[in-house]
Amino acid sequence: MGNASRLGTVVVSEIDDDPFEVDGEQYLVRELVWNGIDGRSYDLVRFRDNVVLTEDESFDAYPTEVQIAVVLEEHGIDVELETCKMCQKEILLALAHRHGNGWVGSCCWDERLRMTA
Repeated sequence: MGNASRLGTVVVSEIDDDPFEVDGEQYLVRELVWNGIDGRSYDLVRFRDNVVLTEDESFDAYPTEVQIAVVLEEHGIDVELETCKMCQKEILLALAHRHGNGWVGSCCWDERLRMTA
């Protein structure tokens, strides 16, 4: 766990984002809050058994969908990427929203688009 007197050595809180599904399995991003520092780290976790897929190295910032895809692919999970028609970023197809003749990622999806879908 670490020496509690040393800053940034003990996780004092874990904040789980909403789970999302890829290839029939649910995953989530878990934010780790460390003692005495403002910095955070982020892990990708398989929801059903709480297995941390980023065990070797957490992300220093909230992971992009491409970073999530890379981790999932490293664990043998089939991942499809698309391009967000609004901002042109690569997005996970499992998290994308169909809109017109394209896909919109969570990066650009909002209530206005939901009403026109």
